[in-house]
Amino acid sequence: MVSSREIISWVVVCLCLAVCAEAKLVLFNSNSGVTPPKKGIPVSSPNTVWLYTSIAADYDGATMLPHFVKHYLGLGVKPENFLVVVNHNPEKADPASEVDPVQNVVSVLDSYNITYRLWLDQYSSEKLMKIRYELLNKAAWNDWIIHADSDELHDYGVKSVVKYLGHAESEGVNEIKGTLVDRVSASGELTPISPYGDIFQQYPLKCQVIKNLVGSRDVKAMAYKAYWRTDRGNHQVLRAVRTVGYLSGSPGPGMESGRGVVDAEDLYSISPYARNPKAYLYFCQHNDIEEDGTLKLKLPPGVTCYQDAEKVPKGLLNRKSKSAIVYHFKWHEGVINSVKDRLKYYKGNETGQPRYDW
Repeated sequence: MVSSREIISWVVVCLCLAVCAEAKLVLFNSNSGVTPPKKGIPVSSPNTVWLYTSIAADYDGATMLPHFVKHYLGLGVKPENFLVVVNHNPEKADPASEVDPVQNVVSVLDSYNITYRLWLDQYSSEKLMKIRYELLNKAAWNDWIIHADSDELHDYGVKSVVKYLGHAESEGVNEIKGTLVDRVSASGELTPISPYGDIFQQYPLKCQVIKNLVGSRDVKAMAYKAYWRTDRGNHQVLRAVRTVGYLSGSPGPGMESGRGVVDAEDLYSISPYARNPKAYLYFCQHNDIEEDGTLKLKLPPGVTCYQDAEKVPKGLLNRKSKSAIVYHFKWHEGVINSVKDRLKYYKGNETGQPRYDW
């Protein structure tokens, strides 16, 4: 009898091969909207560059991790500037197993003198968002934060990301957006990751699985100044005008927050937006305003919501971005158990209330 695991695996194999076979998926085609990074750009040094990531010890985190660490060390990120969360659900522990998934992960981190925060709980994007916001407060106002999932290797087109970000800052850029490019094995099969050798050779095909098959957004925030924060799914830097409504906790017991979570905790108070609210530009778009002219949005006291770009005073923080590439190593053997676990969890809690993962 064919198992559900085998069915899922073969479906993904066929889909990956079909997607990679499409000629229109050539990287940097004229219609992609992505400009390849320029080689040999002039550089300058920014403030401290931090790297944030979270690692799921229960899946293939330990096998991907050596590739991940070496990649970002090679780009110039210092080991002491890694901000790492290691997640493990104790309920998944197998007493009969001699394998300790947490030890497998932390031994890699320890070998590079990288510190980490151990999070022992069922994974939840909402809980991780709070942990992330707490960790990121270690960064100073004008530092840079590289935000990379543990299966993402950034390509900035240059050898030093530190110099790249310094040059971007000199151009007034404060956010780097990345287009996801999925890496798939040559056969399209969900093969196990080897911690040895070149990860790009293990998964040589460049595809757009996330965009064309899953239908998800294929743009993510790669790096940003430390006075910004991203949404829960890390797809975009939060506009200042959205922050109070989105990051505040639920208004009362059993009520949803602006993030759509019942009984959500307040995250606005631990964000940089709360520390210096008057530093930002609050720009109100047409859909932010009621017909009678009142705002639909909650704003911090004492700030102005501008509607005319020509009347905005100089010096307020506003997003300015440029683009680079995120190579995405999701399609490997461990993805099946990971997806099954997420689907089970996000079906809802004991009382039938939904959980969220964006």
